[in-house]
Amino acid sequence: MNFYEYIPSLPGYYLLIFRIYKKLTIITRGNKVFSLNPGIYVYIGSAYGPGGLRSRIIRHLRRNKKVFWHVDYLTTNKYVELVGFVIITITSNKTIDLENLLSKKIQKHLEPILGFGCSDKRKDKSHLYYCMKNFPDCLRIIDEILSSIKNIGIEYTINILTPINI
Repeated sequence: MNFYEYIPSLPGYYLLIFRIYKKLTIITRGNKVFSLNPGIYVYIGSAYGPGGLRSRIIRHLRRNKKVFWHVDYLTTNKYVELVGFVIITITSNKTIDLENLLSKKIQKHLEPILGFGCSDKRKDKSHLYYCMKNFPDCLRIIDEILSSIKNIGIEYTINILTPINI
């Protein structure tokens, strides 16, 4: 059984955890400019299209693809490494906007990159957050945030991709 078979094809939400190795300036196709310092970043996304979470996360894991979303500027950059991801499925209360809820919770702990990845969610400040801490501290913060909202009916798994250099 390969690794991808463990990612459900269900709809849901995900967090991508990146390490950026050098200062980057990203200019999107909409001419938005983002300056990103080296460090750990957390990105919030949703997967409600065909193939659900499995299809979306596999796409994010591929380096060679058409750049469409803001996050694609990270996943295709040679100075950026996807080091982990979190799969979140909703088991009840399926009407909740979990992206918005997570955005509000995460910005209390991490620095938002204003306007990144949330053009379809006008209420959100960002869907990309800078974690000035080390990788284990970022994982702890993510776990604490998700544990604090488990009562709304979510399940999540944290998946580490690269155990070296983190």
